[in-house]
Formats: sequence, C-alpha cells, structure tokens
Amino acid sequence: MKLDKIFSFLVPKDRKFFPMFNKAADNLVTTSELLIKLIRENDLEKRLDYIKEIKDAEHDGDVMTKEMLDELNGTFITPFDREDIHELISTMDSVVDYIHTTSKRIHFYKLPHFPDEFVQIADCIHSANKEIQLVLRSVKHAGDFNKFQESCIKISNLESKVDDIYQQFLSELFENETNAIDLIKKRDILASLEKAIDKCDDVANVFSTIIVKMG
Repeated sequence: MKLDKIFSFLVPKDRKFFPMFNKAADNLVTTSELLIKLIRENDLEKRLDYIKEIKDAEHDGDVMTKEMLDELNGTFITPFDREDIHELISTMDSVVDYIHTTSKRIHFYKLPHFPDEFVQIADCIHSANKEIQLVLRSVKHAGDFNKFQESCIKISNLESKVDDIYQQFLSELFENETNAIDLIKKRDILASLEKAIDKCDDVANVFSTIIVKMG
C-alpha cells in the first residue's frame, strides 16, 4: 500500500463524515415535509405524486446509507466512536424507512381523509427531523455535539407528545369506530407514524451518548 493511501486510511475523516451526515439529515426533512403534504391531501390522484417523491427520497436515503457505511468500514480513525456512527447512520435511515412505510399504507388503504391527529403526528416528526438537521448542520467535529443537549430534549418531548396523541387516539378509535376495516387501516397507518417518531428519538439518544462520551 502506498504511503498516501496509508495516511488517508489513518487520518480522521471529519471532513467526509459530517457532510454525509448533513445530506442524510436534509433528506430526513425533505421526506417528512412530503409526509405532511401527503396526509393533508384528500385527492387520491394527487397523493400519488407525494408517494412517488417519498419513495425516491427513501431510495436516496438507502444510497446515502450505503455510502456512509462504506466510508465507515474503510476508515481506521473515526471522528467519534465507530459504534455511535453506525447507530446514527442506521437510525436516520430507519426514520425515512418508516415514513416510506406510512406512505405505502396510505396508498394501499386509500382512506378518503385522515384525522387531525395524523397531521399532528406528522408535524411532530417534521419538527424532530428539523432538530436533527440543525444539530448535524452545526457540528464540525465531535466536540460540537455538547452544544445541542437542548435539541435532544426537544426531540424527546416531541416523542412523548406523539405517545400521548397515539394512546388517546387509539383508545377513541376502538371505542367509536364502527367500521372494522377502517379501524385496521387507521391503526396500521398510526403505528408506522409512531415508529417514525420513535426512530427520531433514537437519533437523539445517539446524540446524547456522544455528548456523554465527549464530556
């Protein structure tokens, strides 16, 4: 192996990893913004455009995930703990995956409109993703994560808010919905939305872990 390749392998890759994280975070925000538009749209034909865009964003996310994992596997000295980088990559990818799952269920189930609670949850997912984006756009090296404990708290609070909405809506759904098929459809869509915000909270937990280790 040539010396320049050895040197490249050994030098920490802050300049490579953080721009990659930024791109992935931007994709999170794009995807959750499309989710809000999809849930607000009652025209089944117009929904198809948003569903396609979400599918494209999910594909872009998969490409980014592979690139980041390849970079991780090819790097000896990482900007922070290797396991935390892997977890950050995986959890961000999972957020997009669950938004994509939600869009597929919306497409298959063809509900004419959605309860306000679905919009509220989608808004919370988008707000959480914007916090993730804020953090990853602002950090230039691992020590910068220490400045963003407040963002971790905000994301955790959004996840708790969604839990409350989820439990209350589910209780009312089983009590009041007389159409069993619609009940199943709404429950399934709600479940994938709830999984998406859970994964946002997992991203915040990775941030918190990094903060503790860097502190």
